[in-house]
Amino acid sequence: MAPVATESQRKRQFHSRSYAHEVLEGLDLSGKTIAITGTTSGIGVDTARDLVLKGAHIVMLNRNLEESEKQKKRFIEQKPNAQIDIVKCDLNSLDSVRKAGEVYLEKKWPLHGLILNAGVMGPSTKMTSDGFEAHFGINHLAHFMLLQYLLPVLRSSAPSRLVFVSSALANRSCVKSDQPIDKKLEILCPKDASKMYLYLYNSSKMCNMLTAFKIHRDEFSNGISTYSVHPGSGVRTDLHRDSAVSKVIGVISTPFTKNSSQGAATSVYCIAHPEVKEVSGRYWESCWDDEKSLDKKVARDEQLQDALWKKSEELIEEWKRKNGTKV
Repeated sequence: MAPVATESQRKRQFHSRSYAHEVLEGLDLSGKTIAITGTTSGIGVDTARDLVLKGAHIVMLNRNLEESEKQKKRFIEQKPNAQIDIVKCDLNSLDSVRKAGEVYLEKKWPLHGLILNAGVMGPSTKMTSDGFEAHFGINHLAHFMLLQYLLPVLRSSAPSRLVFVSSALANRSCVKSDQPIDKKLEILCPKDASKMYLYLYNSSKMCNMLTAFKIHRDEFSNGISTYSVHPGSGVRTDLHRDSAVSKVIGVISTPFTKNSSQGAATSVYCIAHPEVKEVSGRYWESCWDDEKSLDKKVARDEQLQDALWKKSEELIEEWKRKNGTKV
């Protein structure tokens, strides 16, 4: 395996047209366990497949078990000795997320990498089964809850990595740096789906960024490197997909020429490439850390990061009390 480059030595090897398998060329991930949400369509498939082919033990956290089994079969056809496990995890239901977290802990698997890949944009079902606005509930809160279970495993498996699949659209979240903190949280944690879906999606992606940067602050000293990733076009959501919305994504995403493998390249680069092992707490696009499109005044607001974390914890604790689940 190639040595880890220092910050001054790091040179750009990959670009917007690089494929996931090119990024992983020459790497051996044997002995590494990587969990990924949303591996039944789009970039999730390419992400899982290419990591499997490099020898990683992959845990697929998906809502659709039938399609997951089909993907597992396809991967094994390409690599007969592949290590693949499937855990049911429907991000539309916090109870399903809770069970998925408990299953992972019961299995006592290590966790050298976690990719929070699944998400929705413009779902036909506007609210989750628990009554949260769907973008916020699925893209942020469900993943946040999953992290409550898996962060200790990432710590105990360190050095480990955590990748949030966010979006450059987070910089259009409608959160303004000069707003009071309560107003910012009101936008980020909507109570209904009355706003245009694109604004709701953008805000949920800002939640992903804020959480990623908060975890970097708290966990880098514990051996966890964290990355917030924009995959580019070619993205397909895994839950409640709408064909009309898929067309919109194709129009607004950049760069315009990316397919799903190129979209997966940045995720696999951040989760596996040795040269970025400790380049934590940054925003990544096309296999490079570049914050030119990042709303830094919002995303780097540590007070907002902490407030969102606290609010998310409170919402989950409230859900647990309502559902008779141990807090």
